[in-house]
Amino acid sequence: MKNKLIKIEKIALSLVIFFSITGGLIFGYITSEIKNYSGIHNLKKFQPSIPTRLYDVNGELIAELFQEKRDLISYEELPQTLINAFLAAEDKDFYHHFGINPLAITRAMGKNIIASIKSGGLTIVQGGSTITQQLAKRLFTESERTFGRKAFEAILALQIEKKFSKEEILEMYFNQIYLGHGCHGIQTAAKFFFDKDVKYLSLIEGSVLAALPSKPSGFSPLKFPRDAFYKNQDTLRRMVDAKFVTQERADKMSSEFWPKFVESLRTEFPTKTAFSKTEDNAPYFTDYVRQILHSRFGKDVVYNEGLRVYTTLNLKRQKIAQHYLSQGLEKQDEISSRLNKQYSSAVDRGLFGAYGALRMIFNLPGVVIKRDIDTKFKKVMAEQLVDSAEILSLLSDGTLNHNAIESFRTQISGISTSMKVEGAIIAVEPSSGYITSMVGGSKFEVSNQFNRAVQARRQPGSSFKPYVYGSGIYNSVISTATVLPDVPIVDIDASGDTWSPGNYEGEFSGMVSIKKALAASINIISIRIFDLVGADRVIEYASRMLKVPESRFTPSPSLALGTTELTPLEMVTGYSIYANRGRDVIPFAIRYVIDRDGNELANIEEETGKVIATKEINNEIQIIPESVAYIMTDLMRGVIDHGTPTYTIRNMVGFKKPAAGKTGTTQNWTDAWFCGYTPDIATVVWVGYDKPFMSLGKNQSGSGVAAPIWANYMKDIYNGMPTPVFPKQPEGVYGKGVCAYTGLRPGPTCTKISGGIGLKNAGPGKICDGKHYEMKSVLERYMEKEGLTH
Repeated sequence: MKNKLIKIEKIALSLVIFFSITGGLIFGYITSEIKNYSGIHNLKKFQPSIPTRLYDVNGELIAELFQEKRDLISYEELPQTLINAFLAAEDKDFYHHFGINPLAITRAMGKNIIASIKSGGLTIVQGGSTITQQLAKRLFTESERTFGRKAFEAILALQIEKKFSKEEILEMYFNQIYLGHGCHGIQTAAKFFFDKDVKYLSLIEGSVLAALPSKPSGFSPLKFPRDAFYKNQDTLRRMVDAKFVTQERADKMSSEFWPKFVESLRTEFPTKTAFSKTEDNAPYFTDYVRQILHSRFGKDVVYNEGLRVYTTLNLKRQKIAQHYLSQGLEKQDEISSRLNKQYSSAVDRGLFGAYGALRMIFNLPGVVIKRDIDTKFKKVMAEQLVDSAEILSLLSDGTLNHNAIESFRTQISGISTSMKVEGAIIAVEPSSGYITSMVGGSKFEVSNQFNRAVQARRQPGSSFKPYVYGSGIYNSVISTATVLPDVPIVDIDASGDTWSPGNYEGEFSGMVSIKKALAASINIISIRIFDLVGADRVIEYASRMLKVPESRFTPSPSLALGTTELTPLEMVTGYSIYANRGRDVIPFAIRYVIDRDGNELANIEEETGKVIATKEINNEIQIIPESVAYIMTDLMRGVIDHGTPTYTIRNMVGFKKPAAGKTGTTQNWTDAWFCGYTPDIATVVWVGYDKPFMSLGKNQSGSGVAAPIWANYMKDIYNGMPTPVFPKQPEGVYGKGVCAYTGLRPGPTCTKISGGIGLKNAGPGKICDGKHYEMKSVLERYMEKEGLTH
């Protein structure tokens, strides 16, 4: 017996020692955690993550950037009925405890033990955490479910209660809680589930939300309306028990609310989240700005610190741009698909000639391009069904199905993009550099985030010619009076290779004035100007205007026809400089950025202004002389009034305002451009397939494809605006004239003069001797013989 007692004493002593040591260690751990934890003291500066918001030039919201969708509210905005619902559901003794509730913990333990015995396994039917403990968990313990962390959480709750009032704790709690579907905070949940601000929530709506903190997904009315209904009945019963509402009123509200609410949910997707309702009125522009913000401030600041970003975008104009680009691309997609059927595909047929030559040297297989039923099926799957099928496979946890879909996606990669006409539109305000509109594609989505307005390098075709002509004007090689022969030429390079370009219409016009040549987009004349000016001077001029390195240009005559690949942003920069009287233009998208407390973090508009001001002081503001910009604008106004796009712009669309611009069409109709401007706005439109070898179809030129989009955009933005006024002729511009037959300075016997304007020393030095009868056309000779007036 004595030995038995001694044994019991030893065991008891061992247990005491064990629990003392264990308790001491736990107490020491918790104490050290609290001592080393500064977060409690920083709660006075409590700032949960909130979205960064982008605003347009008029202060309208463009978009939000966030990882957690949260809108902050104050305690005063919380309806008392909402507070009552949450207290009844989560912590009915909130106003009577000091951070932890021992009775609630004991009660919850008892219920959980009974439930576990009945079920034969660990079952949690009730929690014992107070609202203060839940706040501590959300803020500090990252929801870890260890004993040490639970004890730490309880201590933190006590600390919070000591430092903050009950009202302050509730405000932090309601801004921090997660309520499912990506909703962080009560305001976001109120907007998501009921499309109203939290202050307008009814008692029954508040009681529905009160069920969500304990089980955000399981009690979601969108996913499980039946479970949400039964949970709501439990919440209302608790509110009745707490004397927050009468049983009669609770029953009446429930019977009136739930049938209508469930009916409204029929049109909603269970998978919808707060991200689904994200407002983004200019997705390509938003993504462009987002990348700038990332590089400047870092991702964490952008997504969590609630920056307010004031941009250069004009939302009204942006919506006009999106409308007309989308409309134009949809129409062109139908036209191109129809036209390309006769060729069996939209592939550049010129590629097959080169491939055929290679087959004569190497043993290569023949090529057959066709739109067979298999390709058509894959195209439909790629564009309409594969994303939905993948979502279903993920929801059903079907690994094999998911793998099969991924395999199919790999097989069809490229079909979707190569079969759809895409495009871009970008507009810049020349006087300020503001990017006022930017649309980078037909529709911004997961598979179509490529921003063609700033990233797509494509051959600009004839829309590059204003830089060739501009270099000729700038270097006094030509004036607008200059005439050059539009006759076939053969160019031989240093290696002996020959190149014989043709015109778009395949015809030649004899002696042609510069003005007519640009308006009619005659290729031969552009090449002749290139030869007269020289490759180096053309490249230097284009590099300055477009702000791209000279290394991007190839010094061959084909450069005169726009074979160097450029982005719409680069093209609009050059045209903006013409519109700004030759003065420098620095396009930018962000004006200034302020933090959540109103402190200015960056002022890019001011930074840009300082650069411009410094250039002004240093006499470097003119990229080209104002006189050259004026002459080129005069030439390009002629394009719109008397050139290839005139019928489309002036007659079809009805845009009558003074404007300057140029069309662009590349070989085999793979790219269609229109670049144009007024003194107020410079706008560039590009249309084509993402694959540069795909053709838009025979005769699908810039004047018929891109010009209507440009003209509609310009017509709408000028609705209600004053008519643009181009600058008057500046100093340094002189009247010019040459013999229309020889292109030389007119002699006393020259009867046909080509008049125009140019720089002081522009034009030929040699005087025409009048011996140009043999250069006259057959028609002119006949008219002179018959005594007819020409």
